[in-house]
Amino acid sequence: MIEEKMTKNIKYSITNYICMNILRFLVRIAFVRNLSIEYLGLNSLLMNILSVLSLVELGIGPAIVYSLYEPLASNNKENIKSIMAIFKRTYTTIGFVIFIVGLSLMPYLSWLIKGDIYTIDIKLPYFLYLLYISISYLGAYQRSLLLADQKQYIVNIYQVISQSILAVVQIGILYFYKNYYLFIGVLVICTILENYFISRKVYKDYEFLKEEYKPLTSEFKRDIIKNIKAMIAHKIGEVVVFSSSNMMISKFIGLTAVGLYTNYYMVITAVNSFAVKFFSSITASIGNLMLTEEENDKKKAFRILEFVTACQASIITVGLYVLFDPFIEIWLGKAYVLDETVVVGMIISFYFTYMRNSVLTFKSACGLFWQDRYKPIIEGIVNVFAGVYLSGIFGLAGIVYGNVISTLLVCFCIEPYVLFKYGLTLSLKKYFFNCTVYTIITFLLAILIKNITDYVLDTSNGFGFVLGIFWVIFCMVILWNVFFWNKDECKYIRKLLIEKVKKYGFYHI
Repeated sequence: MIEEKMTKNIKYSITNYICMNILRFLVRIAFVRNLSIEYLGLNSLLMNILSVLSLVELGIGPAIVYSLYEPLASNNKENIKSIMAIFKRTYTTIGFVIFIVGLSLMPYLSWLIKGDIYTIDIKLPYFLYLLYISISYLGAYQRSLLLADQKQYIVNIYQVISQSILAVVQIGILYFYKNYYLFIGVLVICTILENYFISRKVYKDYEFLKEEYKPLTSEFKRDIIKNIKAMIAHKIGEVVVFSSSNMMISKFIGLTAVGLYTNYYMVITAVNSFAVKFFSSITASIGNLMLTEEENDKKKAFRILEFVTACQASIITVGLYVLFDPFIEIWLGKAYVLDETVVVGMIISFYFTYMRNSVLTFKSACGLFWQDRYKPIIEGIVNVFAGVYLSGIFGLAGIVYGNVISTLLVCFCIEPYVLFKYGLTLSLKKYFFNCTVYTIITFLLAILIKNITDYVLDTSNGFGFVLGIFWVIFCMVILWNVFFWNKDECKYIRKLLIEKVKKYGFYHI
């Protein structure tokens, strides 16, 4: 049953991922062609400022979602009702607080931008984005119930429909009106409609949520509050790390650099959104596994996920190294290509961030929020200080490599230590050995395939680029199997795929 739900969520998540990112890239093409690069930089900066405002949420969501795993597994409707009631009140308050705090920051927006942009009214788009962020919280608790109950595929269906409509309307606005403010305004409307339809679905499937609820026991409340306190630190570090880069670039280099950087970062975000879709679609199932299965099954599940994560990270990283610049050139033009040092830094940062996903998924499924509560704060401090210092020496590349430093020095050391001490009894030494092997092989394959590709293919045109994608995937799948053919996890994945093909055919894999 767990495998069934996991497979269904993964299939719908991948479909959602493909559709959403095709739409995003089409919207970005329309944006770049119809508005100036300053608007592109401003758009990215405003989204990052509002990501910082989401600090108000303080990571409450993941802590409460974790608290739903056990009641859902045991069908304890009373506890589900009580938790959801708390969740609803909390997120309504959060949306309101974000809106008020956001309004109070409006007079100080110009301080974050190097140079003058008096031709652009930054307050109106900021207000519209603020409205969008605030409204999005009103439907967050209902989505989280579906996620905790291994029904993320439902959210994916509604998202694809909503975002498809939004993309068509936004592209029409950009081509026919060239109006940045209308472009953001329709985002607010689509968010309201998406929240409404998901809410209607949740109350239809979980009718008992309309009934009166009882207060939670003191012990249950204590556990939730403890996890919330831990997630406060996690949220602060997360926001500082992932939202500070654009602000540092804007402050120390300028909006044009933000626009160029975010084109590349949009591609990385698209790839990371695959990771989010894939790993979030299995987190609830792993949470269920941690509650119901034997220790050996838990260890086996982690080793398989660790191998799958490394395989995905390796294939995508090599693909980025070989095809990143050609893609930007075909998509937007040669003028939008960044210096190679910056691009390589972004790819390295992506690789190590992606490699953390197996540990983070199990950590979240085990509810290990409290044990490394100070880690994100340390990570955020290291990231900002390294970025600011190195930007003075290396410019944009310095900010990018500052992120690499914070990831390696802090996250890569602390997260597996916490998981293997409090969640799974696995060897930390063995984990780091595996990561080192995967990393060395990935970097060697990147250099090898890059050199061969440059010699045999012209990836600067559309046909050559598409051929390059299949070429990289083909090479990586073959070479990855050559290196790990006899590894137990590779044998398991290979056997699973063969069984699926024999039983159902390719469509049902």
